[in-house]
Amino acid sequence: MSKQSGKAAILCVGNELTEGKTGDVHGKYLSAFLRELNFTVVKILVIADEWERFVREIKGLLGEADVVIVTGGLGPTSDDLSREVVAEVAGVQLEFRQDIWDALVERFSGRKISETNRKQAYIPAGFTVFENPRGTAPGFAGGVDSGVVVALPGPPRELQGMVQESLRPYLMERFHVSPVSVLSATAFLVPESELEEVLQESRQGDVHWGTRAESLRITFFLRGGSEADREALFQAVQDRLSSERIHRGEVDAAWLVYKALELRSYKLVCAESCTGGLVTKLLTDIAGSSSVLWGAFICYSNTAKEKQLDVDRRILEEYGAVSEEAVRAMAAGALSAAEGGADVAIAISGVAGPSGGTPEKPVGTVWISAALRRRGKTVIARQYQFGGGRDLVRRRSAVAAFLLIVELLEA
Repeated sequence: MSKQSGKAAILCVGNELTEGKTGDVHGKYLSAFLRELNFTVVKILVIADEWERFVREIKGLLGEADVVIVTGGLGPTSDDLSREVVAEVAGVQLEFRQDIWDALVERFSGRKISETNRKQAYIPAGFTVFENPRGTAPGFAGGVDSGVVVALPGPPRELQGMVQESLRPYLMERFHVSPVSVLSATAFLVPESELEEVLQESRQGDVHWGTRAESLRITFFLRGGSEADREALFQAVQDRLSSERIHRGEVDAAWLVYKALELRSYKLVCAESCTGGLVTKLLTDIAGSSSVLWGAFICYSNTAKEKQLDVDRRILEEYGAVSEEAVRAMAAGALSAAEGGADVAIAISGVAGPSGGTPEKPVGTVWISAALRRRGKTVIARQYQFGGGRDLVRRRSAVAAFLLIVELLEA
């Protein structure tokens, strides 16, 4: 693509944003996405759920940008204003869409659906609907004056899926955007500063890059230069930082495990201590995960490890719960407890903090073991030392567990 596609603006709506209850995660994500399509982002605004201000800002942004993307405000409550505001700015009526309502009713699977949800089946007349398989609020897009207004749901997982599956093709067709020569990749458990250093030291030809740091990963994009140069840079980064931590494409660690298990028709059993069920939670966020997950044990105390997983008390007394011996025993116990229903086990035990650390095992020390019931009971056990607060240690432990499962399966 040799020329700019146009100008874009992002309007993030919600009292929870302006009151500091949650932070804006959409501005950075959408900016990176729009740059991939060669749009110039001219403004990012965060406003409260206030009708007059909302209308005024959309109209103002339409005077500066070809595309205005609105995030949030598509829920069923009275302070969710995006449908009504966009319809007013566009000068059209809201139309009830029976197909959207039928899909909502089906999504509730026999549970009572509130009449307030009916609001989510109304769409500005003439606008294109974006389906939302991850939530109840569809998005939509349409022409307003000489520009385009797009409305997307607020939850990040819903928004990001809709952007890739619906908004990307919509904008490419609407603005005649040619596919951009971009190699996208994902880095796990790599500090952003280290990734940047490796990219700079491995520079190839005219290739340039951008990064987007997220809670469980960093995605980076290689643009420009020749395809051979982009491939060479990606390979150099992977060689420096390992194929376990650097993956092609925008992928989640949980998704990598899901696909690896699905490919082999394997089921996983989790034995979690310091992560308290986070690994299981992230995996079950994926629709269809029941096909690859047998179940989980949350064995926070030593007594739970003994009772649920039959971990020998002598191991816990001699080596401690945060040890190679303990996680190996936890993984073996989980496979045994699954009684043949699981093929792979992951076991995690660590010191998440802020207290509980010792000179020998400071806060952030985590042991993880992955075990395979087949192929002679192959087992990997590894120690990690994670920095950051309690939440960060737990999240990094979950990612490390997923990567260790993939390593075990692909060995």
